[in-house]
Order: sequence, then C-alpha cells, then structure tokens
Amino acid sequence: MIDYTYPSIPKRYISSFIDGVFIISMMFITGYLFQSSEGLSIKVRVGVVLFFFFVYEPLFTSLFCTLGQLITGIRVRSLEHQDKISIPRAYLRIGCKLLLGILSFFTIPFTKHRRAIHDLIVGSIVVNTMPINTENPGKISP
Repeated sequence: MIDYTYPSIPKRYISSFIDGVFIISMMFITGYLFQSSEGLSIKVRVGVVLFFFFVYEPLFTSLFCTLGQLITGIRVRSLEHQDKISIPRAYLRIGCKLLLGILSFFTIPFTKHRRAIHDLIVGSIVVNTMPINTENPGKISP
C-alpha cells in the first residue's frame, strides 16, 4: 500500500505563486512579441492571455502538472483513487479556488489530509510526489 504525505501551507502557496509569476510573465512576453497594433497581433495577445488565465492551470493540473507543482514536488489527485483529476473537476477546482481566494486555505490545518475548501468541494487532494511505501517503510515508492 502506498501512503502519501501532504504538503505544508507554505509549499502550496509557493506553488501557486510560481504559477502566478509564470502566467504573468507569459502575458508580458506575448504582449512584447506582438506589440504592433494590427488586428492579428491583438487577437494573438488576447488568445494567449485567455489560454494562460483559463486553460493553463486546469489543463496542466489534470493532464500533467503546472510549473509550480513541478518545482515544489506536489500533485493534485482525486481523493478516492489518488489518480489524476478530470478536466471538468480541475475547472471546478480552479473556479472555487478563485472565488474563495485565501479563505479556501483556512481549512488546510484542520482537515484530514490537509485539504482546502476547493479540494473538499471537488473531491481532490494535494500530495507530495514522493509517497511512502507502508509495506516496506525503508523503500520509497516511485
């Protein structure tokens, strides 16, 4: 059986901060690269902004991991099977996270598995990438 450890609140904040900096950086880079006032450049800039704001976190959280999750070594998984969450679940999760803001994180210290409100709503859990093998405690599972 594999048991996961749960990241601290600062680790989760750092992950979100890294993703925020990445998204803002990509928006500025795109704005700089397509700074002419032509109709196509405006459409490209708007498209990139919309992609990074509405697609990046849900898509990467459900299919891969975001840059912040990669750097901090955390992943979002479903609570019941500990596999990747679905794309609709990822969209609901980010929507709740944006709507509740910092309030969502207040439940982390008081819930089993350190789950935020947005995790409780969608049935997700945030885990560290290095699970503990409870059958052989000296061996770390892949």
